[in-house]
Amino acid sequence: MSKEESRKKQIINLSFSLESNASLWNIVFKGFDEEVVLLSRFEAEEPEAVDILKRFGAMVVERYTDCTVESLDSGIVIKKRLPTNDLSVIRSWTELMHNIHEEMLNLVKGVIK
Repeated sequence: MSKEESRKKQIINLSFSLESNASLWNIVFKGFDEEVVLLSRFEAEEPEAVDILKRFGAMVVERYTDCTVESLDSGIVIKKRLPTNDLSVIRSWTELMHNIHEEMLNLVKGVIK
């Protein structure tokens, strides 16, 4: 990976987490059948990148009722509630978020030089 590609990857950081009222025991050992909330956190340091993230978050709020978006000083958190902790849905969600991350990086690349 070149220095430019490495810098581009650091412009927007993507991380995931999971919230649930169930205990870890229920989630791991009882068949993943508990309700969970998937969190995708997009964070940036450059003001232009943060602005792009917040505009994207506003579009998500307008277009999708099954997601919520929290605004942060450094970006956004997208929350997606799942009635059951289905591993295939979680994989699809994380793949979608990675694809969105790549698209965001392409947008930011055009703005930040």
